[in-house]
Amino acid sequence: MSELDPSLQIELQHAISEQSKKFSLQPNTDIFLIDMFGTWNEDTTLEFVSEFKRLANRYFTREWACVFNLQGLEMLLSESFQIEIFRALNAWSYIKGMKSVSVIISSKNRSHLLYQFEEIFKVNHPYATAVCHSTIDASQWLNDQGFKQKLFESSQNKLAFAV
Repeated sequence: MSELDPSLQIELQHAISEQSKKFSLQPNTDIFLIDMFGTWNEDTTLEFVSEFKRLANRYFTREWACVFNLQGLEMLLSESFQIEIFRALNAWSYIKGMKSVSVIISSKNRSHLLYQFEEIFKVNHPYATAVCHSTIDASQWLNDQGFKQKLFESSQNKLAFAV
């Protein structure tokens, strides 16, 4: 069996890495669009927080909103650890200018994820929060909060955010 060309090996490793990634982060004007997939553990959560902070620092200098699309997320493992990490991330985000957060859930993962995110938002936050059941609801709510959203296609779910 012959070995693969080194450039093909790099492309293949990158493709496998992108397929196994449990999140997608896309800054879009003044809205941070986030897709979460699969089942998360502590390592995935820490990797997500690191990437989130890096991109938020790079792209947002004024007020901004965040959309967490959890329709592809199955479960957060090590729940208490993740709840505390997300609470801290929300506090950090508020300091960095985040004014609104929308969480999109689906009927298949609603019960356990809704509980987890209610725990995350239980702290008296100085920013607006909403739980939505579709990307259209989230887009309309963001519009009501003063954030205009461009068309966005979710990387794995192929869902569109309406203006």
